[in-house]
Amino acid sequence: MLRVALIGCGNIGVRAHLPTCTQVPETELVAVCDIIEKRVQAAAERSGATAYTDHRRLLKREDVDVVIIALPNDLHAEASIAAAEAGKHILCEKPMALTLEEADAMIEAAKKAGVKMMIGQTRHFDHRYVNIKEQLDAGKVGRPIFIRHSARQFLPFPPHAWQWDPQRGGGVFLNISIHATDLFHWFFGENAIEVFAMAKSVRETARAGGCYDHAFITCKFEGGGIGFAEPSWVYPGDFGGTLYAQLDVVGTEGKIQYADKDTNPMLTYTTEKDHELPRYFEFMSTTEYAFEEEIRHFARCVLDDQQPAVSPEDARAALEMTLAAQRSAETGRPVQLPLG
Repeated sequence: MLRVALIGCGNIGVRAHLPTCTQVPETELVAVCDIIEKRVQAAAERSGATAYTDHRRLLKREDVDVVIIALPNDLHAEASIAAAEAGKHILCEKPMALTLEEADAMIEAAKKAGVKMMIGQTRHFDHRYVNIKEQLDAGKVGRPIFIRHSARQFLPFPPHAWQWDPQRGGGVFLNISIHATDLFHWFFGENAIEVFAMAKSVRETARAGGCYDHAFITCKFEGGGIGFAEPSWVYPGDFGGTLYAQLDVVGTEGKIQYADKDTNPMLTYTTEKDHELPRYFEFMSTTEYAFEEEIRHFARCVLDDQQPAVSPEDARAALEMTLAAQRSAETGRPVQLPLG
């Protein structure tokens, strides 16, 4: 069994990571950390773990094997590097970092320390998206040529929240579109070569913070495939504060379509004799399960000395596309990859 420490007891930390550590038999949550005393004490009482307000003090514990980093985006790199230097395996929330330089420093620190590091791109552990990837790998719809991903939230972040601060990694690019760029890289299985984006600051909190809360992104890939993403925080709806996603994957011989709240959540069509034949897959999964499967997978990788399904290089590729999209939105021009 692995002894786990959770650094960051905010929304994603206590709603997703804290409960999953108690549900996965390979892990035991022994420490929680947050700079807000009231918040970390609540997490400690809920989990039975020891509370810390200084992650550097926590990292001195020799009995901690794995650290889960669920901090604001601008703190991912520093905390990950510190954990690596302390000899801890690292599961870090997405996005990997704010810059490619930070991402490269994280990769180097993990390699130097000989520890495993995985970025929490949960789509890789959500049965719905795993099913789509399996269909693509099996050639069910031929070679993918176009992928459209729409992700919508309407979250009531308070005006002072870091999510509205671009200097801290706020806005829809690093928080929401990172899911799309990760999916594109995973499903196409190759690197992007050009990104173009347009974005707006729609809600007053976004305008006051100076970040974008709605965007349109187009990514062109090495083999000619196109990925189109619409990340948004401005759609009112009955999403319950969660992320509502729609996905279409068009291949040379068919298509796969998926939407979170549709009655028929996933449909696969194949082209035969110039017409479409529906192939319906009733498929149930939850975001909560994806987080559980994520920590279970990473625990097995550490225990069995296996490589994680999401490599640091995979996460870096998604980050690079996202940063290129942000640069394109700011300049109004397409951005070539790799970034210079």
